[in-house]
Amino acid sequence: KITDTEAIALAGTKDTDLQGLPASISDTEPRYTFFRYEHEGTGEERKSEIVFIYTCPAASKVKQKMIYASFKKVVMDTASLEGGFEVVKKLEASSPMEITPEMIEEEFQPKVEQKQGFARPKRPGKR
Repeated sequence: KITDTEAIALAGTKDTDLQGLPASISDTEPRYTFFRYEHEGTGEERKSEIVFIYTCPAASKVKQKMIYASFKKVVMDTASLEGGFEVVKKLEASSPMEITPEMIEEEFQPKVEQKQGFARPKRPGKR
């Protein structure tokens, strides 16, 4: 969290699973959250990757919204350089309840592209 003196401070740490993640994020103030997501990788291996989640409730003060939005990159860079985190995915939401297990799981599923052939335009009608 960002304090009144605009310093970055750790609000706390919690062990939580994907189901309990929304409840562990403050729904009254903007927050940065780092979540270690464990999932099946390609093949049979398990992967553990870091997800950065930025939540900013609509009821937050304008000053808080501006400060949190401008500090987002600084927080991610600091976590990378000093904490050794490699952030794999970045998510943003206006409420912690928007962060669903399905949303996070979709981020790690391979995207399947559907190719469409060229659709020839229809011939104009006779006049």
